[in-house]
Amino acid sequence: MRLLLSGIILGLVLMLPELLLKQKQSAQDQIVMEAQRRASYRAAEKSTEKDIQRGTVIVTGSQSPLTESMVQGAVGKRSEQESGYISIWNWQGLESVTASARGLDRLHHFANSYLVGFQPFETKDLWVPLYTLAIRKEYQYDHLQYAGLADIWQTSRQAYYQKRGDCEDHAILLADWLINLGVDARVALGTYKGEGHAWVVAIVNGTEYLLEATSKRRQSNWQAMPLAALAEGYDVEFQFNRDYFWAKTTSAPTRNYRGRHWIRKSQFIRG
Repeated sequence: MRLLLSGIILGLVLMLPELLLKQKQSAQDQIVMEAQRRASYRAAEKSTEKDIQRGTVIVTGSQSPLTESMVQGAVGKRSEQESGYISIWNWQGLESVTASARGLDRLHHFANSYLVGFQPFETKDLWVPLYTLAIRKEYQYDHLQYAGLADIWQTSRQAYYQKRGDCEDHAILLADWLINLGVDARVALGTYKGEGHAWVVAIVNGTEYLLEATSKRRQSNWQAMPLAALAEGYDVEFQFNRDYFWAKTTSAPTRNYRGRHWIRKSQFIRG
C-alpha cells in the first residue's frame, strides 16, 4: 500500500508542471478570446472594408517610378501558371527592386500593399499577436485552398478573417499588427530548410527576433521568442514592411537583418 501511495504521489508531482502549464495557457486563451469578443462588433463592420492596395514604387537610383498598372500589364501577358508565383522585379537595369504577388482578387499587387495598417484589436502586450495567430488561424497550402492556384496572398485584414492561410498570410498579419504596436517588424522572404518560406523579423530595443508566424506554440512571454542570430535553417533573401523593400547584397546566408549586406531598394507610396 505504501508503494502504491508513493507511486500515486510521484505521478502527481510529475504531472504538476504540465497541469500548471495548461492552466496558464487556459488563462492566456481567455485573455485573447475576451479581447476578440470585445472587438467583434466593431471588427465585423470593418471586415467588409476594401483596403486600398494601389500604389507606386519609388526605386532607389531611378528617376522613373514603377506603377502597379505596369506590373499588372506585364503579368497579364503571362500564363496563369507563370503569374501564380511571387514576382521579383528588375527596373531600368536595377535588380530586385521590389516584389509583387497575386491577391484574392487574382491581380498582382506590390508586396508592401498587403500590409494595410490593420490590427484586429488593441493590446499593449507584444505576445498577443503571435498568440492570437496560434489559436485562431489554421495553416493550409494555397493550392489546396484556391483550387490548384499556386500562390495567393491575403492582406493583413483578410488574413485575420480568413480561417486558413499559408506562411506569407500569417507573416503579413503578424508584421502589420506589430507595426501598429510600434515595433520595427518586417516580413522576411527566403527559404527554410530549402523550401520557400515567409516569416517575421522584429527589432525590439536593438535586438532582432525571428518570429515563426505559422507556429502554433502559445508563447506568452516576449523573452521566449528566439533571437534571429540563433535561428537555424532560415535563409533570408528579401524583407519588406509597409513602406520599404530590402534585398540582400550577397549570396551568403546571414542571420543578421540589418547591416551593409542589405540595401533598401525601394519605397512604396500607397494610393
